[in-house]
Amino acid sequence: MIMIVGATHDDVLYFDSIMTGKHTETYLDRYKLTLGNIFNQEVCLVEGMFTNYLSSAIMLGLIQKYLAILVIGVGRCTAFSKDFKAGDIAISGRVFSGDVDLSAEAGTRMGQIPGFPPYFLCQEDIVGYLSDSFEKRGIGHYAVCNYVSTNVAFTKMEQLKEMTSGEFLYGAKERVVLETNMGGIATACYLGHVPFVGVKTVSRFLDKAYTVEDYATTLRHYIDLGKGIVTTIGDIGRADLLGGK
Repeated sequence: MIMIVGATHDDVLYFDSIMTGKHTETYLDRYKLTLGNIFNQEVCLVEGMFTNYLSSAIMLGLIQKYLAILVIGVGRCTAFSKDFKAGDIAISGRVFSGDVDLSAEAGTRMGQIPGFPPYFLCQEDIVGYLSDSFEKRGIGHYAVCNYVSTNVAFTKMEQLKEMTSGEFLYGAKERVVLETNMGGIATACYLGHVPFVGVKTVSRFLDKAYTVEDYATTLRHYIDLGKGIVTTIGDIGRADLLGGK
Protein backbone atom coordinates (compact mmCIF):
# COMPACT_ATOMS: atom_id res chain seq x y z
CA MET A 1 0.00 0.00 0.00
CA ILE A 2 1.16 3.54 -0.80
CA MET A 3 0.60 6.10 1.94
CA ILE A 4 0.06 9.80 1.20
CA VAL A 5 0.49 11.87 4.34
CA GLY A 6 -0.49 15.46 5.10
CA ALA A 7 -1.06 17.74 8.06
CA THR A 8 -4.48 19.02 6.98
CA HIS A 9 -7.39 17.69 4.94
CA ASP A 10 -6.56 20.27 2.24
CA ASP A 11 -3.18 18.54 1.80
CA VAL A 12 -4.80 15.26 0.72
CA LEU A 13 -8.05 16.60 -0.77
CA TYR A 14 -7.00 16.15 -4.43
CA PHE A 15 -6.17 12.48 -3.89
CA ASP A 16 -9.42 11.95 -1.99
CA SER A 17 -11.35 13.37 -4.97
CA ILE A 18 -9.94 10.87 -7.50
CA MET A 19 -9.77 7.70 -5.41
CA THR A 20 -12.07 4.81 -6.26
CA GLY A 21 -13.59 2.21 -3.97
CA LYS A 22 -12.76 4.34 -0.97
CA HIS A 23 -13.76 4.00 2.65
CA THR A 24 -12.65 5.66 5.86
CA GLU A 25 -11.17 4.26 9.05
CA THR A 26 -10.02 5.81 12.31
CA TYR A 27 -6.62 4.99 13.76
CA LEU A 28 -6.10 5.13 17.54
CA ASP A 29 -9.62 6.57 17.87
CA ARG A 30 -8.64 9.97 16.47
CA TYR A 31 -6.71 9.97 13.16
CA LYS A 32 -8.73 9.78 9.95
CA LEU A 33 -7.58 7.42 7.21
CA THR A 34 -9.09 7.21 3.74
CA LEU A 35 -8.35 3.98 1.88
CA GLY A 36 -9.02 3.22 -1.77
CA ASN A 37 -7.35 2.86 -5.15
CA ILE A 38 -5.49 5.13 -7.56
CA PHE A 39 -4.47 3.51 -10.87
CA ASN A 40 -5.19 0.09 -9.33
CA GLN A 41 -2.70 0.79 -6.55
CA GLU A 42 -3.93 0.55 -2.96
CA VAL A 43 -3.55 3.97 -1.36
CA CYS A 44 -4.09 5.21 2.19
CA LEU A 45 -4.51 8.94 2.87
CA VAL A 46 -3.39 10.08 6.32
CA GLU A 47 -4.19 13.54 7.69
CA GLY A 48 -3.51 15.35 10.95
CA MET A 49 0.24 14.72 10.99
CA PHE A 50 1.36 17.92 12.69
CA THR A 51 4.98 17.85 13.95
CA ASN A 52 7.73 15.29 13.68
CA TYR A 53 6.88 13.94 17.13
CA LEU A 54 3.47 12.82 15.94
CA SER A 55 4.37 11.71 12.42
CA SER A 56 7.17 9.43 13.62
CA ALA A 57 4.95 7.65 16.16
CA ILE A 58 1.83 7.33 14.01
CA MET A 59 3.54 6.48 10.75
CA LEU A 60 5.63 3.65 12.20
CA GLY A 61 2.43 2.01 13.41
CA LEU A 62 0.64 2.55 10.09
CA ILE A 63 3.58 1.24 8.07
CA GLN A 64 3.45 -2.00 10.02
CA LYS A 65 -0.35 -2.26 10.10
CA TYR A 66 -0.90 -1.70 6.37
CA LEU A 67 2.39 -3.10 5.01
CA ALA A 68 3.29 0.17 3.31
CA ILE A 69 5.59 0.02 0.28
CA LEU A 70 6.03 3.79 -0.13
CA VAL A 71 5.24 6.88 1.96
CA ILE A 72 4.73 10.29 0.27
CA GLY A 73 4.56 13.40 2.43
CA VAL A 74 2.51 16.23 0.90
CA GLY A 75 1.47 19.75 1.90
CA ARG A 76 3.19 23.09 2.30
CA CYS A 77 6.75 24.19 3.00
CA THR A 78 8.66 27.42 3.64
CA ALA A 79 11.52 28.55 1.41
CA PHE A 80 14.85 29.08 3.17
CA SER A 81 16.88 29.83 0.06
CA LYS A 82 16.03 32.61 -2.35
CA ASP A 83 15.75 30.44 -5.47
CA PHE A 84 12.03 29.74 -5.08
CA LYS A 85 8.81 31.47 -5.99
CA ALA A 86 5.36 30.87 -4.56
CA GLY A 87 3.82 27.65 -5.87
CA ASP A 88 7.10 25.92 -6.70
CA ILE A 89 7.07 22.20 -5.95
CA ALA A 90 9.87 20.92 -3.70
CA ILE A 91 10.75 17.21 -4.02
CA SER A 92 12.91 15.94 -1.18
CA GLY A 93 16.29 14.51 -2.06
CA ARG A 94 17.59 14.65 1.51
CA VAL A 95 15.76 15.17 4.80
CA PHE A 96 17.52 16.65 7.83
CA SER A 97 16.18 16.49 11.39
CA GLY A 98 16.59 20.21 11.85
CA ASP A 99 16.05 20.68 15.57
CA VAL A 100 18.21 17.75 16.70
CA ASP A 101 21.61 18.59 18.19
CA LEU A 102 23.20 15.96 20.40
CA SER A 103 26.75 16.73 19.34
CA ALA A 104 27.80 17.56 22.92
CA GLU A 105 26.27 14.37 24.34
CA ALA A 106 26.79 11.74 21.66
CA GLY A 107 29.42 13.18 19.32
CA THR A 108 26.97 13.19 16.42
CA ARG A 109 26.63 15.77 13.70
CA MET A 110 24.08 18.52 14.07
CA GLY A 111 20.75 17.14 12.89
CA GLN A 112 21.77 13.53 13.46
CA ILE A 113 19.88 11.17 15.78
CA PRO A 114 22.37 8.79 17.45
CA GLY A 115 22.39 5.46 15.62
CA PHE A 116 20.89 7.02 12.49
CA PRO A 117 22.56 8.54 9.41
CA PRO A 118 23.43 12.28 9.39
CA TYR A 119 20.46 12.82 7.06
CA PHE A 120 17.84 10.63 5.40
CA LEU A 121 18.21 9.97 1.66
CA CYS A 122 15.14 9.52 -0.49
CA GLN A 123 15.17 6.65 -2.98
CA GLU A 124 16.74 7.94 -6.19
CA ASP A 125 14.38 6.01 -8.46
CA ILE A 126 11.30 7.47 -6.77
CA VAL A 127 12.67 11.01 -7.04
CA GLY A 128 13.44 10.35 -10.71
CA TYR A 129 9.93 9.08 -11.42
CA LEU A 130 8.44 12.16 -9.76
CA SER A 131 10.65 14.51 -11.77
CA ASP A 132 9.73 12.70 -14.99
CA SER A 133 6.02 12.85 -14.18
CA PHE A 134 6.09 16.61 -13.68
CA GLU A 135 7.93 16.97 -16.99
CA LYS A 136 5.36 14.78 -18.76
CA ARG A 137 2.57 17.02 -17.54
CA GLY A 138 4.40 20.21 -18.49
CA ILE A 139 4.83 21.25 -14.85
CA GLY A 140 8.21 22.92 -14.86
CA HIS A 141 8.14 24.67 -11.50
CA TYR A 142 9.68 21.87 -9.40
CA ALA A 143 13.09 21.15 -7.91
CA VAL A 144 14.78 18.37 -5.96
CA CYS A 145 15.59 19.93 -2.61
CA ASN A 146 17.06 19.63 0.85
CA TYR A 147 14.30 19.41 3.46
CA VAL A 148 15.09 20.72 6.93
CA SER A 149 12.36 19.33 9.15
CA THR A 150 11.65 20.77 12.59
CA ASN A 151 8.90 20.92 15.19
CA VAL A 152 8.85 24.71 14.85
CA ALA A 153 7.08 26.53 12.02
CA PHE A 154 9.79 29.13 11.47
CA THR A 155 8.74 32.50 10.05
CA LYS A 156 11.88 34.63 10.53
CA MET A 157 15.48 34.10 9.48
CA GLU A 158 16.74 35.20 12.89
CA GLN A 159 15.02 32.17 14.46
CA LEU A 160 17.45 29.94 12.55
CA LYS A 161 20.68 31.52 13.76
CA GLU A 162 21.70 28.42 15.77
CA MET A 163 21.39 26.25 12.65
CA THR A 164 22.90 28.52 10.01
CA SER A 165 26.41 29.39 8.95
CA GLY A 166 26.25 32.57 6.92
CA GLU A 167 23.81 31.87 4.10
CA PHE A 168 24.13 28.11 4.55
CA LEU A 169 21.75 25.80 6.40
CA TYR A 170 23.10 22.31 7.03
CA GLY A 171 25.78 22.90 4.42
CA ALA A 172 23.38 23.94 1.67
CA LYS A 173 22.66 27.40 0.29
CA GLU A 174 20.35 26.62 -2.64
CA ARG A 175 17.15 24.61 -2.90
CA VAL A 176 16.53 24.43 0.85
CA VAL A 177 13.04 24.34 2.36
CA LEU A 178 11.68 24.11 5.88
CA GLU A 179 8.71 22.00 6.99
CA THR A 180 7.40 20.22 10.07
CA ASN A 181 6.64 16.51 9.60
CA MET A 182 8.98 14.86 7.07
CA GLY A 183 11.69 14.28 9.69
CA GLY A 184 9.31 12.06 11.64
CA ILE A 185 8.12 10.32 8.48
CA ALA A 186 11.72 9.68 7.41
CA THR A 187 12.60 8.29 10.85
CA ALA A 188 9.64 5.88 10.79
CA CYS A 189 10.41 4.79 7.23
CA TYR A 190 14.07 4.25 8.05
CA LEU A 191 13.10 1.96 10.92
CA GLY A 192 10.48 0.22 8.79
CA HIS A 193 12.72 -0.15 5.72
CA VAL A 194 10.21 1.68 3.52
CA PRO A 195 11.09 4.24 0.81
CA PHE A 196 9.74 7.75 1.33
CA VAL A 197 9.69 11.14 -0.36
CA GLY A 198 8.33 14.60 0.35
CA VAL A 199 6.48 16.53 -2.37
CA LYS A 200 5.42 19.92 -1.05
CA THR A 201 4.40 23.31 -2.38
CA VAL A 202 6.39 26.41 -1.43
CA SER A 203 3.75 28.57 0.22
CA ARG A 204 5.67 31.15 2.22
CA PHE A 205 9.00 32.88 2.67
CA LEU A 206 10.98 33.78 5.76
CA ASP A 207 10.54 37.37 6.97
CA LYS A 208 7.43 37.88 4.83
CA ALA A 209 3.85 38.02 6.00
CA TYR A 210 1.67 35.06 5.01
CA THR A 211 -1.67 36.17 3.60
CA VAL A 212 -4.99 34.58 2.67
CA GLU A 213 -4.05 35.20 -0.97
CA ASP A 214 -0.82 33.23 -0.44
CA TYR A 215 -2.80 30.30 0.91
CA ALA A 216 -5.20 30.45 -2.05
CA THR A 217 -2.20 30.34 -4.41
CA THR A 218 -0.92 27.28 -2.57
CA LEU A 219 -4.23 25.47 -2.95
CA ARG A 220 -4.28 26.13 -6.70
CA HIS A 221 -0.83 24.62 -7.07
CA TYR A 222 -1.89 21.56 -5.05
CA ILE A 223 -3.57 20.40 -8.25
CA ASP A 224 -0.24 20.37 -10.13
CA LEU A 225 1.37 18.60 -7.20
CA GLY A 226 -1.40 16.02 -7.10
CA LYS A 227 -1.31 15.33 -10.83
CA GLY A 228 2.43 14.72 -10.72
CA ILE A 229 2.13 12.29 -7.82
CA VAL A 230 -0.78 10.42 -9.42
CA THR A 231 1.20 10.00 -12.65
CA THR A 232 4.09 8.65 -10.59
CA ILE A 233 1.81 6.14 -8.85
CA GLY A 234 0.72 4.89 -12.27
CA ASP A 235 4.29 4.66 -13.50
CA ILE A 236 5.39 2.81 -10.37
CA GLY A 237 2.60 0.30 -10.83
CA ARG A 238 3.47 -0.36 -14.46
CA ALA A 239 7.20 -0.67 -13.75
CA ASP A 240 6.76 -2.69 -10.54
CA LEU A 241 9.48 -0.44 -9.17
CA LEU A 242 8.85 -1.26 -5.53
CA GLY A 243 8.43 -4.97 -6.06
CA GLY A 244 5.85 -5.24 -3.29
CA LYS A 245 8.60 -4.98 -0.68
